[in-house]
Amino acid sequence: MNAQDCDLAARVARLDIMARHCRVRDLASEIDSIRIAADSAGLLPVGAVARALERALARGDSGPVLTGWISVLADAVRCGRDDSTSGEVLLAAGAVRLAG
Repeated sequence: MNAQDCDLAARVARLDIMARHCRVRDLASEIDSIRIAADSAGLLPVGAVARALERALARGDSGPVLTGWISVLADAVRCGRDDSTSGEVLLAAGAVRLAG
């Protein structure tokens, strides 16, 4: 993992902790910040999953659904890929994982 990936991984870990006790607007702000950083770096899978997480938050999802998407976001950071196909695979995996 390079320094940028390590920073994103740390931010996702912090987001996971925040999800347990922070306000929705604080979570949304942190997710937006992660998405912007990923998009700027061309990390398409991370950006795609961050957008899915933003949509889940906007729908009012919480608890296991929210932490499930945060887990997928961590997977996206760790995957080390920057192509859109990897983003699609991670989104599909997240949908399957959260469907039960």
